[in-house]
Amino acid sequence: MERVTKYFATDGGYPEYVGPGNLRVVGQWVTADIQVDPYSLLEVLVLVAEAQRNPKAGVEEFGGNAHYAEISPGGVQIQNEYVEHVRGDFPLDQVADVLADFWEYCKSVNPERTRESYVRYVAEHGHDPIPGFS
Repeated sequence: MERVTKYFATDGGYPEYVGPGNLRVVGQWVTADIQVDPYSLLEVLVLVAEAQRNPKAGVEEFGGNAHYAEISPGGVQIQNEYVEHVRGDFPLDQVADVLADFWEYCKSVNPERTRESYVRYVAEHGHDPIPGFS
């Protein structure tokens, strides 16, 4: 699979997705709903990692500004609540790749906020959200 390797902000604001066309809906979900909020990104990363680890995990919902996602061991279903044709079903590994690349983007553009989010997550939940991922 081609990795998502580039996010950018044309106006200094939120990044836009640049990556494989078949993952555009995932990219839109990440940039429109998770945006540059490292804490929310960690929450989604944990849900995806748990679905990958546990084939009996239940369906987890993640809503945002415009998208609704269901995360389960069977994959991630994403739909835009305002634009009907913006939807798709994606394998967990592909979604994990996009999320990992976005985490790297967040670390590069705002390392202090990213680190604070990571520390906050560990303090609130008592464990490393994704061991070895920081």
